[in-house]
Amino acid sequence: MTQQNPSALAMCRYIEHSEGLRRSQLSIAVPGLPTLPGLKLIARDRRSKGHEVVDQSAGDIADVGEPLADEFVAFIEEARDELIAAGVVEMRRTRGDAYGYSGNYQQQYPAVTDRLAHSWGITATKTVAIQTISGRIALDMAMRALMSRHPNARGQRAIILDTLAWSGYQPLAEELGLALVHAAAHPEHGLSASAEGLTEAIEFCERENLVPVAAIPILPSNPTGVGMAPGELERYVEVAAAADLPVLVDAFYSPLAPEGHLETVGLNRAERGLAPEVLGYLGVLVGETKVTSSQNKTATVMWFAPERHDAVAIHLKTQMMKRLAATNTYPRPQEALVAYALHSFPKGIHAAMGPRFVALDDARSAMAEVCDDLGLPFSIGGSFYGTVALVDDDGRSLIRDESGKPATDAKAASEIMIQRYGLVGAPGAMFSPAPEAAVMARLTAAVTLADVEKVRGIFTQMLEAAKGS
Repeated sequence: MTQQNPSALAMCRYIEHSEGLRRSQLSIAVPGLPTLPGLKLIARDRRSKGHEVVDQSAGDIADVGEPLADEFVAFIEEARDELIAAGVVEMRRTRGDAYGYSGNYQQQYPAVTDRLAHSWGITATKTVAIQTISGRIALDMAMRALMSRHPNARGQRAIILDTLAWSGYQPLAEELGLALVHAAAHPEHGLSASAEGLTEAIEFCERENLVPVAAIPILPSNPTGVGMAPGELERYVEVAAAADLPVLVDAFYSPLAPEGHLETVGLNRAERGLAPEVLGYLGVLVGETKVTSSQNKTATVMWFAPERHDAVAIHLKTQMMKRLAATNTYPRPQEALVAYALHSFPKGIHAAMGPRFVALDDARSAMAEVCDDLGLPFSIGGSFYGTVALVDDDGRSLIRDESGKPATDAKAASEIMIQRYGLVGAPGAMFSPAPEAAVMARLTAAVTLADVEKVRGIFTQMLEAAKGS
């Protein structure tokens, strides 16, 4: 993938000289490293004690300090009327009920999931879908369903992830006894998923007696913000289908991408470009939490189900529906309504976000400018997360211990950043087992511009301290 800004090009050079990032390997939890919720608690505790804190551990879209567009908020009621007219009686307004709609055990809202599929450009191929109340629950259901395709596996079952991938996959996989394999990075693709990386990860699984059950690329990436070049998803799915591997694209951040979710994920291109027997291996996980709020959400898994090539989709939906019934995690009417409204709004999702999207985009640009100015390798794109390599021109860690020596241990590096600089960031070791990830950190652009300037000040201090040691 071609990236033009200086910090992104520096990240490509960093990858070229990072042997650990350029090979497939098993995900390994770093002992003693805090979780993302744990980092949030650390930030809150330090703030309560009067310490200066720059919290970069995780973000909520509301942290940019701007609201959704008033026009969109008003449109939600118009969307409700559309659904009621279409026969979705569960959306009707009520009086005297705490949540404004009647209690029900409606399992799914096909009118909502059909709208989502159309929004992602799926027009000619049948899809099957399941909607639930959060991304983690949807992933748990999907992982269980994917594992069920290999009940008698002669080896530990595994899922193939990107080189750097969201740390939330680890506890979910651990509960299920799944191995996670991080695919190798390739300099020409930056830190995005690639067909070459997937091929090497499949070969790694064969050598390690692992049975891969699926590949999950994250588009755009959490934690790096990057996506795939046009046509790369099709190549990726072709490699997966040849190995009987379903591909579940984690597209939670795609509505935030500057080019829009339809272009970022490219499901419409895949629908046109893949043979039906290959297309039947492709699914997508989508949600609204990154647009609205992490506390109000739905998550939807959609699988392509081409005629006569729908066996994978039907099996996975059947298994996920069993889990949905067992856990009673049906989507809530009001939140399903918001999902429908976002993907129905005539002016599009970015216009629905209004000032919120503008503030996010400004923060992304400001964060990239900081790293450009300071010469730090940095990768950010369509999500509100980016990843920085805190290294000098020689690739040595800027995070120094008390004696001035570069810290390369992930836990120690994290503690130094917190204690010395007040920067509560998500260590790169949360997202990759490669040794080079120990000096990387995920940054969130779901902040104000004032917060970005605080990050600039901290990185400047680190660079000056490194020069003097």
